[in-house]
Amino acid sequence: MHVIVMSGAGNTFGVIDGFVGDLPRDLPGLARAACSTIEPKLDGLLIATKGVFGGDAAMILYNGDGTRPETCGNGLRCIAKLVADRGHVRGDSFVIETDAGKCATTVERVNGKVVRARVHMGAPKILARDVAIPLDAKTSVKGTLVDVGNPHCVLFVDDERTAPVATHGPLIEKHLLFPRGTNVEFLAIRAGRVHLRVWERGVGETQACGSGACAAAVAAVERGFARFPVRIELPGGTLEIDGDGKGGVFMSGPVEELASIEWTPAPRTSGG
Repeated sequence: MHVIVMSGAGNTFGVIDGFVGDLPRDLPGLARAACSTIEPKLDGLLIATKGVFGGDAAMILYNGDGTRPETCGNGLRCIAKLVADRGHVRGDSFVIETDAGKCATTVERVNGKVVRARVHMGAPKILARDVAIPLDAKTSVKGTLVDVGNPHCVLFVDDERTAPVATHGPLIEKHLLFPRGTNVEFLAIRAGRVHLRVWERGVGETQACGSGACAAAVAAVERGFARFPVRIELPGGTLEIDGDGKGGVFMSGPVEELASIEWTPAPRTSGG
């Protein structure tokens, strides 16, 4: 099986070109196998396919644990690069379908290859502010809940570098308040700059999260801590979030192809 390893600001995916050939039946199982064996370690498995609702292309995404999230900003940029570089779409502006809706996309090229993409991520909605989230008998945090087509819980922290991402992240992700789980953002404003770390639902901490950056930007702007366009600095790189003047946001960031490999999933074994 041909797998293209791609990165969007450090968020790394295995990408399958579904425009050519038939797709495997067990995509959740394939995602679990790919994310546990392919190096560099993958955060998820993307499949680029033809659009079915009027879009030029479509993105199917599975997390490393086999779950299927509604959307992914960094994944969208990877799909944009694949379909543009391989000629599956015409021109540099096109529409990608996701489980959360259609996303207008524009790519930027250097020497003919896509190096950056700008995606309209819809209209994020702040569902609640300062929601108390008890973690144990002594510890409670407050989060801003944001819907970006997928769920996010944004925590404002003093310093994201020392924030308890690895301990609080999984507790909040699977908290009873979030029956479908949630992504968790640890957002800090330091020296006038916006810094972010993200614990992703079904994945763990990642180097970047596009929808998480959108959620964080909207929460920061709503609190008066920032103005559009907002540059979000993540461990893997910088994403820019800008408003469209109508309540929606654009997300811009880098995208690159790291490797193109032939990978064979290990055969299943039956238990006795």
